[in-house]
Amino acid sequence: MNKRKEITVLYSGSLIAKNTIFNLLGYGIPLIIAILIIPFLIKGLGNEKFGILSLSWVIIGYFSLFDFGIGKALTKIIAEKLGENKYEEIPIYFGTSFLLMLIISIVGTIVLLLLLPAIVYDYLKISQNLQNETLRAFYLLTFSIPIVTTTAGIRGVLEAYQAFRVISIIRIFLGVLTFLVPLICLFFTNNLISIVLALIFVRILVWILYFTQSLKVNNKLLAEFTLNIKLIKKIFRLSGWMTISNIIVPMIVYLDRFLIGTLISASAIAYYTTPYEIITKFLVVPGAITGVLFPTFSANYLSNPDFIAKLMKKAIKYIFLLLFPVILIIIFFANEGMALWLGKDFADESYIILQFLAAGVLFNSIAYIPFTFLEGIGCPGITAKIQLSELPIYIFFMWIAVQNFGINGAAIIWFIRMILDSLLLFFFAKRKLFSKIKVNINMVPIVFILFTSSLLCLFLFDGIITKLIFVFLVLSVFVFVVSKFFLEDDEKVFLRTILQKNKTCQSNN
Repeated sequence: MNKRKEITVLYSGSLIAKNTIFNLLGYGIPLIIAILIIPFLIKGLGNEKFGILSLSWVIIGYFSLFDFGIGKALTKIIAEKLGENKYEEIPIYFGTSFLLMLIISIVGTIVLLLLLPAIVYDYLKISQNLQNETLRAFYLLTFSIPIVTTTAGIRGVLEAYQAFRVISIIRIFLGVLTFLVPLICLFFTNNLISIVLALIFVRILVWILYFTQSLKVNNKLLAEFTLNIKLIKKIFRLSGWMTISNIIVPMIVYLDRFLIGTLISASAIAYYTTPYEIITKFLVVPGAITGVLFPTFSANYLSNPDFIAKLMKKAIKYIFLLLFPVILIIIFFANEGMALWLGKDFADESYIILQFLAAGVLFNSIAYIPFTFLEGIGCPGITAKIQLSELPIYIFFMWIAVQNFGINGAAIIWFIRMILDSLLLFFFAKRKLFSKIKVNINMVPIVFILFTSSLLCLFLFDGIITKLIFVFLVLSVFVFVVSKFFLEDDEKVFLRTILQKNKTCQSNN
């Protein structure tokens, strides 16, 4: 009983809410910076170079796969050790995990260095005058693999200790500089090699920041910094399926852009990547929530499944309530918004992409919760098997779609996969929770029906006034459905109190 109480206090509801806000800030501020800076980057670099820079961002993000799931496994192990008060075991797990990630990432670096010439010269459709510059830039990026990989592991320590305020500050620093540094470089040069060098320098600074902060939460972290052979099997047993997820998920996520670069051109990547980079930034909402929930699920699933079920339902609900109105508005006014932001010519090429990607983002956001739940409770095999089964089907249909329908086809296939993926994840997560307690997630079909019916109406309306009227009506229905089916009594009382306070403040003013 005392153990359960200690764990629940460590991952209390108020702490989860506080850490979620920190995470939202960490993801949200870079989103605002990206929206402001991307138009200047496109103008300064041109469509093709910006497309290559986008691939550079993709490659840097994809490097995290070389941790073979060890970073996330480390977060889970440390969270469990904290919940069990076995603090003395944490340093040896950290040392072994860190060294494993370092060794694996060095091997990955060597392999990728051998493959890069073929990727740049034979597969990506890049103008001949840019090929050598692109290859040298990608070589530099490859040497940063150990930095990016071990950063993920160090950050995992801070996540296990619920140090999300620190993580958010560093994440803001990284997210802002990811877009700001290329812009600053444009004042001196538009050479991709210089820009990539600057981005790598930022990654090194971030590594140092994470490492020093991890030592602050546990000053004995380096006490047993050795490769303990006995622990390797245990770490890999947990990280094995996470490894597959770490490899498959980025492949699925970035496949569309590489196929566009291969089958169409690097310039076409810019029309696809620009709306993608912006709309997927809204994944900051589920990312902020699940980043906090992952160690919470790990620490509480066996001892307090009721607590986990309540957390899941609330998380799904709040994600939907926050994102549905925004996503709906983006979908209906995608053309007008893109034209205002980047000009009519760019909007004509990319607004349909933005609409389908935005729709997919809502489903993907909600799917973050069952995905994180399954991995957090030690069932990464389920998520990995889902992704493995999706991969060949997704490659096949994405290839056909890009070949026959261009970048619009890629967006449609991405949207369809998001729906199917979310349904599968909910199915398996619900089965796992039923093995512990009775749980009912009735809001999922409501989400699906309400949103898809709104999307079907998109093709019936034209003209900004008509769209405004329809969106107003849909949002009115949305408010009714939310108050009737989604909000609990205590949440309604809380909202009424907030509204009354606002009215009082306005009348006093």
